[in-house]
Amino acid sequence: MSDIWAAWEAARTAAAIAPLEATPAALPPPEAIPPREWLYGARLIRRFVSVLAAPGGVGKSALALAQALALASGRGFLGEHVHHSVPAWVLNLEDPLDELNRRVAALMRLHALPRAAVEGRLHLTSGRDRRLCMAEPGEAGIAHPDREAVAEAALAAGIGLIVVDPFVKSHRLDENSNAQMDAAATAWAEVAERTRAAVLLVHHVRKGSGDKAGGDVDTTRGAKALTDAARSAALLTPMSVEEARALSVPERERWRHVRLDDAKANMAPRGDATAWFRLETVALGNATAEYPNGDSVAAIAAWKPPSPFRGMGAAECNRALDLIAAGAGSGHAFSAHRTGKGTERWAGGVLVREFGFEDDEAARVIALWLRTGLLVEEEYRHAAQRKLRMGVRVVDAKRPTATRPAGLAEGPADAPAPRPAGGGNSDR
Repeated sequence: MSDIWAAWEAARTAAAIAPLEATPAALPPPEAIPPREWLYGARLIRRFVSVLAAPGGVGKSALALAQALALASGRGFLGEHVHHSVPAWVLNLEDPLDELNRRVAALMRLHALPRAAVEGRLHLTSGRDRRLCMAEPGEAGIAHPDREAVAEAALAAGIGLIVVDPFVKSHRLDENSNAQMDAAATAWAEVAERTRAAVLLVHHVRKGSGDKAGGDVDTTRGAKALTDAARSAALLTPMSVEEARALSVPERERWRHVRLDDAKANMAPRGDATAWFRLETVALGNATAEYPNGDSVAAIAAWKPPSPFRGMGAAECNRALDLIAAGAGSGHAFSAHRTGKGTERWAGGVLVREFGFEDDEAARVIALWLRTGLLVEEEYRHAAQRKLRMGVRVVDAKRPTATRPAGLAEGPADAPAPRPAGGGNSDR
């Protein structure tokens, strides 16, 4: 054990055996309390462990590597705010180093990152070259063979983020034992505390979770102690068939789209908005005589779902609303839904006929206008038939203006504040 680690362990031991006392709260003024040391959005924070979980083959390794590259370069190219740029160390315990180099090159090419922004800031270690064991059964309990070595290497390089991919390859304990998973997670938490780095553990979800895991921390594989020990956890899931239809993504392209949901956020409000990403195919241009096509590698990028308004301005929206307000003819108001006898007088038909929308696109717009109160569904009396029917009414007070798109502006649930993008301070 090194002198530095031994001194740290000695201090921890001394604190543990000191007399236990009930210490009065210091009650410092709020402005005197140091802020939390966030590095990347509200996901990665110094001195704590975070978890990124996903089914196999979805893109969790691509996302974790991209987050490391964003922190190393100080550029928030995935849409998250880089509070403080720090050197990052990716411990990929499955793939060879040349494969990691391909993925980094693809990300840099896709996001136009110059070599100067990354050189000396991103560190890569392959489990093919050096195995890692942070926790294993020992004669006297749980042993931690590499805990000291990881901490010392991180301190020597000034590392601010450690990515462990996958977590299961970093220990030799029973994944279904809460006590043993707590020991493995605690080993990484101790490294985070010792080095003041953020630690991101990349993990799997249970088999069968598929695309139903979004936002549910209990879908992570094995004992719950891992996510209990983490201060934040996020789940990456593939786009479902239903989501692809709703977002007008062709079935052949669905596999490229993944969503990231906050599953646990102990130190920040849990985000309501889903972050979407797309896996792009990047040609490296490394053709040889033997391999004339070279390599094409998947790299992840932020993706924004298409607007349901398809570029409609305030004038076009108001023209559509005027047509809806005028009614479907013969004394009928337009219907909010395309079911039963109301199909012919469905309000979305105005968008289909006059603006070239597809049926599903029109349905999303009408649903949004109803949700935000631009349209309301209510009973009206048909003058000729003398019957009560259901129809939609335009709320003129909520009509769009040149500065407010139709149906957007009224409620915080429908207009979440975007997370700032870009870099912060650089720890160079």
